[in-house]
Amino acid sequence: MADPSYFQSAPLSHEPLRHKEFLFHGLYMQQRLEGSPSQNMNTTVNPNLPLQFGNIVANDWTIYDGLGTGAKLVARAQGSHMGTSETEGTWFICFNIVFVDERFKGSSLKVLGHFEDPAHGEWAILGGTGEFVNAQGVVSFKKVMEMDNGKTTVTELEIRAACLNFSPSLSVPVKMGPWGGKGGFAQDMIVKKSVRLESVTINSGSLVYSLAFSYVDNQGKRHTEGPWGGTGGKIQTIELGPTEFLKEVSGTIDTVVPAQLTISSLVLVTNVRTYGPFGPVRGQRFNLTVPENTCVVGFYAKSGGALDSIGVYSGPIQNS
Repeated sequence: MADPSYFQSAPLSHEPLRHKEFLFHGLYMQQRLEGSPSQNMNTTVNPNLPLQFGNIVANDWTIYDGLGTGAKLVARAQGSHMGTSETEGTWFICFNIVFVDERFKGSSLKVLGHFEDPAHGEWAILGGTGEFVNAQGVVSFKKVMEMDNGKTTVTELEIRAACLNFSPSLSVPVKMGPWGGKGGFAQDMIVKKSVRLESVTINSGSLVYSLAFSYVDNQGKRHTEGPWGGTGGKIQTIELGPTEFLKEVSGTIDTVVPAQLTISSLVLVTNVRTYGPFGPVRGQRFNLTVPENTCVVGFYAKSGGALDSIGVYSGPIQNS
């Protein structure tokens, strides 16, 4: 019996599953109380019980790579904590360490645990996104100082996490779409085992005339597809950076050629920036955002003298 359309699987390769370890040290988290300059926490529930039992506080704490005035903002601890003890003043905490620096921007760690005075101990890492998918580990924390007459607490953090990386041969790109008209000839990738998109070339003018792209397969070989479509416009190539990946494709569909729908404009959004629009924004809009922890790894289409329709393949994020 054939597999249903909503399900795909791939045999495990003989290569072992790999773990990648991350260690962060010398990080300092600033917790600025309500009423302090630039407060970064706010009480949302306060039942006025002893030891702040039942209080719920939203936090957007800042994490820097040092203590001095020249320290760089690395991440933000965004989440909440709740008073959970009637007798000891213990707080339950759940937050995401959302990285904002260039190296890990777009990645995050899911943290869970509790703390009390004196503020030191460990929190569990129970997952992550971006470069920290499947993360497991601990965050060791220790209160090191107070500032602003006790309104700002500085906590030193050490983060140790291991991430399970599947072999690229396990990835099965998922087909999504297409959008556009029904004209043109079917175009598709020759090797449907793409693990990383490297570049996209778009020829556009009064509409999107053609699309071409290059990608690396699961054996590390580079391939180029296209151009799919015609000629006559301006050719522009997007070269993706080593940690840059395409996460959203949008655009418009219009009857540019008489009685024939074609792609009139395209916009490509990566984890770094937005490219486009390529071509005039007119007609019916379409938009695709791939699922979390995946990216666009290739395209398929229909084309003749122009790009009639476009679809994408999504797969796991693989940095070069």
